[in-house]
Amino acid sequence: MGKKVYAIKEGFNSSTNQKIQNEIVDTWAECLKYVKGVKGAKYKSFEDIKEAKKFLQDAGNVFKKADDNYPKDCLHVYVDGSYNSTTQEYSYGMVAVKNDVVLHIESDSGKSSSSKNIRQIAGELEGAVKGCEYAVGCGEKEVVIFHDYVGICYHATGFWERKEESSKEYYKKMQELMKSGIEVMFVKVDSHTGDLFNELVDEKCKEKLGINSDKVVEKWLKKNIINVASDEVKGEIIKLAPSCEKNIIVVDSNNEVEKNEILKEKIKTHSFSDIVDLYTTDTEEISGVIHSLSSLDKTNFIIYLLEQTR
Repeated sequence: MGKKVYAIKEGFNSSTNQKIQNEIVDTWAECLKYVKGVKGAKYKSFEDIKEAKKFLQDAGNVFKKADDNYPKDCLHVYVDGSYNSTTQEYSYGMVAVKNDVVLHIESDSGKSSSSKNIRQIAGELEGAVKGCEYAVGCGEKEVVIFHDYVGICYHATGFWERKEESSKEYYKKMQELMKSGIEVMFVKVDSHTGDLFNELVDEKCKEKLGINSDKVVEKWLKKNIINVASDEVKGEIIKLAPSCEKNIIVVDSNNEVEKNEILKEKIKTHSFSDIVDLYTTDTEEISGVIHSLSSLDKTNFIIYLLEQTR
């Protein structure tokens, strides 16, 4: 048996008051100094230093939405959870989106048991399971799960050790779903940063528990439109933004995909000034195309508009 090394993905040095990230140490005593009593510490022992380095390089198969490098042409599911400490109820939510059309919204609540659930985390885990089940039920081969709790990915893949009953059950269910033939990818979204679909699922969770929200969805809809696949989905959003019904458009999702692709091709062959001209003649269609542009293209377009005011 070779000498063990200890790979520390996340820890803390109380002597220097600094985070410890992606370090390998030679002794358990040194490892313990950086992980003992540290909330969220991640570490593991290895007899092979190559395996230790691989562990540090593995991010648990999670993308970051800000990096904009996740698949765009498949089903996207946003998940979240909430918790009411007074009633000890938790809620889950999931919002399914494809090609910028909201296909499905689902949310519900349940009674929390301290021996089984971990406050709102239980809801977030349930939301991810519901999202994958929805994708499988629709015959999807790929699904991207957007989440603000990184454990959605790390518990599903087994990257984190599972101590609570909720995370153990979640791992089992997600492994069964992932082995059923669907590819599941995970994208971390920073919470409460104005991401529309993330805010939408957050507010649906709060709605189930009677918790007030910042009404980000309603504020966004007062200035923008959102495409949905059915009157049922539209009704779910109207509950959050009753004054914005006219900006919630029911579309044929299949036709919308084809139409957007055609319009995107048009934009590729036109300058930003042409896009402005097209907007004045066909506001609704061009608004949808602009909304679907990449983050970089949107930034460049905003810079162009600002320069026109100088």
